[in-house]
Amino acid sequence: MAKVQIKGHYGTTVSFFGTLVSQDPLSPTFVLCITIDDEVKEMKMKRMAILTATLLFILMLTTFSSATLAETGESNSGSKIPPDMPVDALQFNRTDTTPSGYMESIQEMEMNVFFYRDFTLMMNCTKNCELNMTLDPQVRNRLLSISVEPNQTMTLTMNVSASPPQGEAVMEHTLNFYMGLETNATLQLQSQLRLHINQTELSEELGREVNVSRLIWHYWDQTQNQWTPVESYMDQNGYLVCNTTHFSTWTIAEVESPDQIPENIHAYAVIGLVAIVTVASVLWKRKKR
Repeated sequence: MAKVQIKGHYGTTVSFFGTLVSQDPLSPTFVLCITIDDEVKEMKMKRMAILTATLLFILMLTTFSSATLAETGESNSGSKIPPDMPVDALQFNRTDTTPSGYMESIQEMEMNVFFYRDFTLMMNCTKNCELNMTLDPQVRNRLLSISVEPNQTMTLTMNVSASPPQGEAVMEHTLNFYMGLETNATLQLQSQLRLHINQTELSEELGREVNVSRLIWHYWDQTQNQWTPVESYMDQNGYLVCNTTHFSTWTIAEVESPDQIPENIHAYAVIGLVAIVTVASVLWKRKKR
């Protein structure tokens, strides 16, 4: 709380108390309280008019300060504020825009937060990156976070839609969210994909009860022409997280069993171990002969 006192004639004191009641970085809200000494009651109307003008001036300053806290001074218009957004993140207010082939420049080692209409993207890259962003207007109220560690600078094309690209199968029990990621060159990378999950909002939007514990990231395998699940987990900030070393079309869907992914991983491990033991046994027998 901030306090300002103004001394007037005849020993009059006017106190202004300012309190920040909303920490929305795009639309902060202040409450201004005024206390006036009893002596003011005895002042003439002219003095009251001066105080009224002073109050209006301070209110104008408060409004101006609120507007300058955001890049454009506009509200977020449905865009979500990342719960883990760094205080020094670079913020870009695009809340009047549904991007289509929109180019964004991402400086290396900087956290960038793009507030589009009904969609928020938080992204950082260890190398300079040019982002070509296209968003389907049917995708609403999503908060996506991407971290990329490529071995060189790159141009990344991102297409977010409510349905899969042509030639790729529609999955059941998805969140109506498909994300195509494609780089301009073959490169090595490590990336973490995160989508913020609000069970209540998703259940209302999709018209079914969403079981968060069964949500799994999947990517489209162009070789097998099928969706492949990837080990996923919920982090402490409410994101569904997966790690990958390649880009493709990605989506999130509910699986029949939350243990489906670990079981597959263990199965492949057992098969590999059996194969190794078999080969070792054959070689040992040949050597013994």
